Amino acid sequence: MTTSTTLRAPAVDRTATARAVPARRRPRRRLSVTANVVLGLVALLSYVPIYFMVNNALRSGPEMQTSPFAPTSAPRWQNFQFAWEASGYAYPRTLLVVGLAVLGIAVTTAASGYAFARLRFREKEVWFYAVFGLLLIPGFITLIPLYVQIVDFGLVGTSWGLILPYLAGGQALGVVVLRSAVEAIPEELFEAAKLDGAGHLWQFVYIALPLARPLVIALALLNVVGLYGDYVLPSLVLQGEGSTVSVAITGFTPPAFSPNLDTFNIQLAAFTIASLPIAVLVLVLMRYFVSGLSQSAVKM
Repeated sequence: MTTSTTLRAPAVDRTATARAVPARRRPRRRLSVTANVVLGLVALLSYVPIYFMVNNALRSGPEMQTSPFAPTSAPRWQNFQFAWEASGYAYPRTLLVVGLAVLGIAVTTAASGYAFARLRFREKEVWFYAVFGLLLIPGFITLIPLYVQIVDFGLVGTSWGLILPYLAGGQALGVVVLRSAVEAIPEELFEAAKLDGAGHLWQFVYIALPLARPLVIALALLNVVGLYGDYVLPSLVLQGEGSTVSVAITGFTPPAFSPNLDTFNIQLAAFTIASLPIAVLVLVLMRYFVSGLSQSAVKM
């Protein structure tokens, strides 16, 4: 005779379990709420300077001196007109300088990153770490030698006096990051291209560049923001009618036909106008920027 034995699981107190789960989740919820409050306060404080700039750009000098953070009751839109007339000449020069410099940085760093990742040549690692070492040198140390070179080449007062230094200064970070991005691309794609007879130029244009495009755009956006607001080098190389936006705004005087307006309010209006292109560019390219930052998290 076969005796069957049925094994039963021990009884579980579901009431106690239901009570225990919320008790464990409660500290996490409190931490989440606290984190959200802190992040909200940080975000709010980050927008305070923007509010101060835009709000006082629409006010007069006496109103701002009375209460700088109070909202304006009668916006003075003519401040933006005066600001544009006083510094509008600088925008074409700035867009030309920044556009050519960023385009050159994107093309040269992408090609150099591909070369360091895919090509074989003597002392490749030595040259790469020499480029990497440039990231460890603060920019203000090389400012005087850089200005002396610009003077020796006769580039003072020309746009090339900014484009070429910007192009050289953006190489180190781009080469290091894009080399890692190209190395992260599966080797099978390049092997398949080689079997079809593709050379390095074809592989760079049709494989490496499209797959690394988000990172290239992210680096280009970082360079645009940095070069667009640069003040030190343009103040040394360009002056007067040929200066960039940052130099023109800080050094302009109110138009002659409006001597009674406050200079500081017009400057704030000019800063607001200057901020619009960068704000629009960041909003349009934000998804590429986030994707590029995610893609840059590769093993170097």
